[in-house]
Amino acid sequence: MIRKRTPDKFKAQSMVTAAETEIKFTKTIEPTKESASTIVRNVYESFRMLGDALLLIHGKEASGQDHHVEMINELFTLKVDTKRPVQVILNLKNLRHKVNYQGYIPSIEEAKDAMSIIDACFQPVLNKIKEEINKL
Repeated sequence: MIRKRTPDKFKAQSMVTAAETEIKFTKTIEPTKESASTIVRNVYESFRMLGDALLLIHGKEASGQDHHVEMINELFTLKVDTKRPVQVILNLKNLRHKVNYQGYIPSIEEAKDAMSIIDACFQPVLNKIKEEINKL
C-alpha cells in the first residue's frame, strides 16, 4: 500500500548513501558458495533502498505486506539507460525471497549474476535518483 507523505529529502539522501555504501562493500566480496547469499541479499537490499528513496522524493511511503514490491516498482518509473533492463531486479527479489524464506543457497553463478546487475544498473539508477533529490 502506498500512502502520501511530505517529500523527505534528508531521509532520501540517507537511503541513497546507505545503498552506495552497501554496494561498495558488496563489490569487495569474492563470490563463493559461502558468500552467495550475502551478495544476493546486499544487492537486492541496495536497490530496494534506492526505490524507497525515490518514493520519499515523490512524497510517498510504502507499507504493508508488499512494500518491497512498491519500492522496486518505483524504480521502474525512472527513465535511465542501463546495460540490462532494470526489471532484472525482480529476478533478484525472487532469489532473495527464496534465500530468506526457503533456505535456498544461491550458486556462485547466481551471485556473479547479482554482481553483474550492480555493474549494469546501479550507477545509472543512483545518478538519476541523486538528480531527483537535487530538484527538491
